[in-house]
Amino acid sequence: MAGGANSTNGASRHLAGVTLRQLLEQGDWSYHDGHGGPPTGGRSVYECYPYTTLVGAAELGYATEGQRPRYKRKPKFLPVARWRPQRAAACDELVRRLTRLASADPPLHLDSHPFTRQLIEEPSPEVDVDYKHREDLINAVICAWTAALWHRHGLARCQILGPAAATRPIATIIAPAASEQRRGQHEPRSAPHKHVE
Repeated sequence: MAGGANSTNGASRHLAGVTLRQLLEQGDWSYHDGHGGPPTGGRSVYECYPYTTLVGAAELGYATEGQRPRYKRKPKFLPVARWRPQRAAACDELVRRLTRLASADPPLHLDSHPFTRQLIEEPSPEVDVDYKHREDLINAVICAWTAALWHRHGLARCQILGPAAATRPIATIIAPAASEQRRGQHEPRSAPHKHVE
């Protein structure tokens, strides 16, 4: 299982991710930092970010094109009225690319569930509340596929982002990565301080 969210400040009132992990651990899940590859048994939880998958998974094309998928944050100087249609178009392009994963290893079938099928059948809305719901669903789908990729290919397709530490487990991010994005398959890289898109 994977989760994608911004870094959590322990002093924040918004601790949904922390609470989820605690509940999962009470239910016989364990946190795994990725060192040594995917676990071979039990139920594990780890962290991933949708954005690192988008820019690291060659199947989606953003890595090879040197692009950033602009389906989330508004550029500073772009008026909101111009940003919303551009954001919707970028999101539609992202969904189109996600449909390519139907023939990937492992595959992702957006048409296999009514909710994710709507991503294909309906254009991205411009209204912020409706768009946020769509964005959250897309992020969940990307994280689920990342978990499947990690389970299937491990360190051959993913790298571990995080500090080197003698005491384990440590906080890490599992990130798909093309060969040119990697330092070394077993060498942890420094993780970003926060999720930047």
